Amino acid sequence: MKIGYMLVVPLGAVLCACACLTGCGRDDSPAPSAPQKKDVSRANDEAYQKRLEQFAKDKQGIGQQRAKIQSRIAELRARARKALPEGATEAQVLAELENNPKKYPAWRELVAAMRESVKEEEQNLAAAQAAVRQRVMQEVKDRAQGASKEAK
Repeated sequence: MKIGYMLVVPLGAVLCACACLTGCGRDDSPAPSAPQKKDVSRANDEAYQKRLEQFAKDKQGIGQQRAKIQSRIAELRARARKALPEGATEAQVLAELENNPKKYPAWRELVAAMRESVKEEEQNLAAAQAAVRQRVMQEVKDRAQGASKEAK
């Protein structure tokens, strides 16, 4: 039994050493390259990102324009409120502004400009939403095509 043990242990050590040196049958050659997946993520789409940045800049410009209009409207409201007796309601202030175009000549122009600004902002938002929706749909379509190609 001692002799068998003395043969098995060194023989096992030699076999382990040989297996480690030869790599245990590992194939170190490069794996065949799988077809590269096309990155369809909109986060990496530079044109899409620039388009979103442009929408944000447009929105910021519209907001700045509207802030100027709002401050001028607030000034006119304050002037109209001073012209009315104390405790006048907001409806009375608006009536004063609407009924006295000679006293407050810029009022109607400012209200029209505010409406136009709101309309412009809504259009910008709708265009941005459409762009995002279109890109998301394209991304889904691209991923579905990629998945169907992988399945084949």
